[in-house]
Amino acid sequence: MKICRECGVPYAVSKELVWHENGVITQTRDPDHRMIFYESDNLDNLFMGIEEIIGVPIEHIIIESKRREVKEYVERLLPAPVRKAARYGGMGMMIRKLSNVGRAYGYGNVRMADRKIRRRNDDYVTRVIDNPHAILFYCGENLGAWEAIDGRDSRVRYEEITANTFEVTNYIGKHPIELHERLRTPTYARKQGDIFFERCPFCRVPLDVASCKWNPELGTINDPSTGRRMAIFGPAGFEAVLDDLEVELGAAIPETVIEAQRRYIVKSLSPQDLGKGKDAFRRMFALRGLGNLVNLEVSEGGISATIENSCLPLLMVGVMQGACESLFAHEKTGYEWEARQDGDLNISIYRR
Repeated sequence: MKICRECGVPYAVSKELVWHENGVITQTRDPDHRMIFYESDNLDNLFMGIEEIIGVPIEHIIIESKRREVKEYVERLLPAPVRKAARYGGMGMMIRKLSNVGRAYGYGNVRMADRKIRRRNDDYVTRVIDNPHAILFYCGENLGAWEAIDGRDSRVRYEEITANTFEVTNYIGKHPIELHERLRTPTYARKQGDIFFERCPFCRVPLDVASCKWNPELGTINDPSTGRRMAIFGPAGFEAVLDDLEVELGAAIPETVIEAQRRYIVKSLSPQDLGKGKDAFRRMFALRGLGNLVNLEVSEGGISATIENSCLPLLMVGVMQGACESLFAHEKTGYEWEARQDGDLNISIYRR
C-alpha cells in the first residue's frame, strides 16, 4: 500500500478524502458523501451500552441495517455491467481491493480463508479479520458488498477464533429479518467555516491527523494523544442504524443512545481532555469531521453549545452531557437539543 513519504498517511486516505475548513470531511470523487474520522472503540461500547439499558439483543438489526446501506452504496457506485464482470471473473480482485481500502481506513486486517463460488445455493466466502474496528459493522458492510456483487440474498455468521480475530462467513440464504422501509436518507447542510489546519506539504492531510499511528498492514489507526483507536466511515450509515433501531424497537431508542453515549464519555473522558478549552474542542470536532463548534459556553449552570454542519446529533448530545457531568464531579444533568434544517445543532446541558 502506497503511503505519503512525508507523513506516512496512506494515499488511499489522502487522495480520496478532503478535510474542509468548515469541520466536514468529504470524498474527493463524491463531494456529497460525508465521512468522519472517529473513535472506533466507541462503536462496540455504544451498542453494548444500548443492549445493557434495554435488555434486548440488537446485533441482528445493526448487521441488517449496514448490509442494506452498503449494498445500496455499492450498487450506486458500480454500474451493473461492472458488478456482473466482477461476479463472473473478478470476485477475488474486488475482495482484495475492498480489503486494502479497509486497512487504510482502520477497519482491521482482512484475509481470505476459504471460498466456494459456483453459482449454487451452497456457495460461501470465508474471511478472517484481525482487529476489526467494529465487528457488527464489518459483518454488515462485508455482507452488503458481497450481495451487491454476487446478486443473491445472503446471510453472515461470525466467530471469534482467537483474541480479537474473527472468522466471518457469507453464505446464500434469506435475511434473518427484513427491516421496515427506511424513513429517510440523512442529508447534511453546509455552511462555510474558517478552521485552519496545518497540512502535510505533500498530501495535504492535516498534520494532527497524520500524527496518529497509521499501520496499514494491521489495518489500525491509533491516536497517541488519547490512546484511542480511530477509523474512517460515513455518518449517514451510522445514523441509518440508529434510525432502524428506533423503528424496530420503539421511540425510547434516541434517549437510550444518548444515555449509552453519556455513560461511555463519563468513563473515558480524562481531566486532560476537559482542561483543553473551547479552541481545542473546536479543533477536535473539526478533525473528526463532526462539524464546526462555533459556540461553547460553560457556566455554573451547565454547558451550552452550537455545532454548525453537524452530524450524529444523538451522540453529540451524549458527548456534551458526559463532559458536563465529568466537569461537575458527576452531578446529574438534564439536556435539551435541537437539530435545525440548516445543519446547526444546539445543545443545552443543565445541572439538576
